[in-house]
Amino acid sequence: MHHDSFWPPQKGTDWRYLLALSAALAACSAGCRDRLTVPANTRLLDQSAPYTYTDQDWALVLRNYVRDGLVDYTSLARNREPLDRYYALLGVTGPSLTPDQFPTAAHATAYWINAYNALAILFVLNIYPVETIYDMDPSMPKIELATFRVDGRTWTLPEIEARILRVSDGDVRALFATCQASLGTPRLSSEPMRAATLERQLAQAAADALNNPKILRIDSADRKILVWHLILTRKDDFLNYWRTRRRTQTAHLLSVLADMASAQRRRMLQGAVGYVFQAVPFDRRLNDWRPGTSAATPGWSGGDRPLVP
Repeated sequence: MHHDSFWPPQKGTDWRYLLALSAALAACSAGCRDRLTVPANTRLLDQSAPYTYTDQDWALVLRNYVRDGLVDYTSLARNREPLDRYYALLGVTGPSLTPDQFPTAAHATAYWINAYNALAILFVLNIYPVETIYDMDPSMPKIELATFRVDGRTWTLPEIEARILRVSDGDVRALFATCQASLGTPRLSSEPMRAATLERQLAQAAADALNNPKILRIDSADRKILVWHLILTRKDDFLNYWRTRRRTQTAHLLSVLADMASAQRRRMLQGAVGYVFQAVPFDRRLNDWRPGTSAATPGWSGGDRPLVP
């Protein structure tokens, strides 16, 4: 495994932060095995307390380094300061630390989705280059165990996932807006989540994800609906979402997904009544964009890269 994506240091690199990051990686390699604590460099911030939240740096990262829902990690590793600065800002702002800046549930939901996705990318950068972050090597840091400083306290990504559902009042469409840095999870949007456009963005994220055969695939021959494992893990949340919004006690996972899907996908799901749900095989490969690759084609297999078992 290589940890040299930030070496030599960029011009203006804060050596104290570089040492802290190197120490965290060295400690992980030496003994923490599957854990990684990612330090934040608040010296990158161009403002002082009281801090004001902005997604400007995150928007820059998405605009410049997300292509067809994949991340150009190679290029981002050469200019990671906007992402590091955004992470530092997440640590000193948030719905708990600066509540006046997040007046509605939509503001808080957008903040936490953006944080989740930024932290997943940050995790990758700190161990890049890799082919997958879901390696079975026990010495490999595990993304679900990595800790980050956000909104004034330490979080793991599963804790942030739960937080997203809590602040959004159980809106499971938000799960389709989160990416865990693999081809088997939803693709990244090229724009930040924002309160003013959140409803449109969540509806689009759900429809796009359900069009992705790595998230949902219908096997008519075996009468199965293969879905992203998180849909099954969070099945109760999906059903509760339906009951709350439809004000009914009756809920079926097929109906919930069909309601969120595009018109074409909805017709396919409606023709799969009685099919058995099953987890789709998880594509562990990194959502790494490289020249000549595209995730726009259904069933895209990542060019010539080998399939990670």
